[in-house]
Amino acid sequence: MSKIRSAWEIALEKTENIEVDRDRLRREENIRKARSLAGSFLNGDEQMTASDLEKQYAEIEDQSAAREGIKLSLMQNITLSTEEDVTNRYEKLLALASLISKGNAGVMDLMNQIISFLRQYPQHRKQLVEQLKQHFAPMLEQKAAQLKEKYGQDVPLSAENDPEFLKIAQQNLDQLAKQYEDTLKDAKEKLEAVL
Repeated sequence: MSKIRSAWEIALEKTENIEVDRDRLRREENIRKARSLAGSFLNGDEQMTASDLEKQYAEIEDQSAAREGIKLSLMQNITLSTEEDVTNRYEKLLALASLISKGNAGVMDLMNQIISFLRQYPQHRKQLVEQLKQHFAPMLEQKAAQLKEKYGQDVPLSAENDPEFLKIAQQNLDQLAKQYEDTLKDAKEKLEAVL
């Protein structure tokens, strides 16, 4: 008669040949610590200065993993923003790049170019919307005149409430965003290569 084995015995048999790669786990933990540190610096702790970041970064035992974690966070946070005043965030991105590149002039020059490019995006969005409003103004006036003739009183119209304007504006804004995203993707690839 065969022996009945417990689930515990079967599980032990299946896992007895599994080895834990402690070095890999330690590296992943250090990457996670560095990413968390970068996230706190970028998003959360207003009290954390660049020198505080540098001190905490230096305390991570595996500097190669720490550098990788900061680099991952940096690359993830280089994104387009529709807000015009994000200067503080850009300064923090520069600080992260400086930290992992040790102030390398080529890296810092490329980061400054990227940040200059990112600052243009909200301005270009705003200019595009203004140009579209100017282009649509005569059509809106004509629609308002037709409605006044039809109803006998003024009907206020604005570009923001006109479905045709909104559709065209969204198409143009999507196209602008795609152009910026494509250029930003290329710039991020160059940055990752030099880092």
